[in-house]
Amino acid sequence: MNLIDRFNSFAADFEACIVDDRWDRLEKHFAENATYWNVGGSDPKIKGRHSIIKFLKNDVSNNDRKFDSRRLQAITEPIVVGDKLSRNWRCTYKLSGAPDLVVEGEARYIFEGELIQSMEEEITPAAMERYLAWMDNYASRLGD
Repeated sequence: MNLIDRFNSFAADFEACIVDDRWDRLEKHFAENATYWNVGGSDPKIKGRHSIIKFLKNDVSNNDRKFDSRRLQAITEPIVVGDKLSRNWRCTYKLSGAPDLVVEGEARYIFEGELIQSMEEEITPAAMERYLAWMDNYASRLGD
């Protein structure tokens, strides 16, 4: 399987996890000592397959699931250089009674063989400003 196919398999499994909450399916995609980092965010660098999966599950529960819907789009084709893959994305969150929250960024992956060794997400500065402004105005509508 080439890098794009491996990435697409991971992305499809991630989206399936959001639907059915079966996060163990992601284990096959990460190296045991993989790392995850939300660049520029307040989250610490996460180390280890199981810690990453736990973080992703909690992040979805504490954020994505509080909205009425979320739509993730690739806004660029994946770029592959050696064992690295990157792509730009846009995620649109909808909540009744609030304007859409649109967040854009870049995802970067380093593969080691068939497995993700490193995963980084970086929200654009403009998207971070929109996110913070949206949260200031509408976070109270998200509930618990």
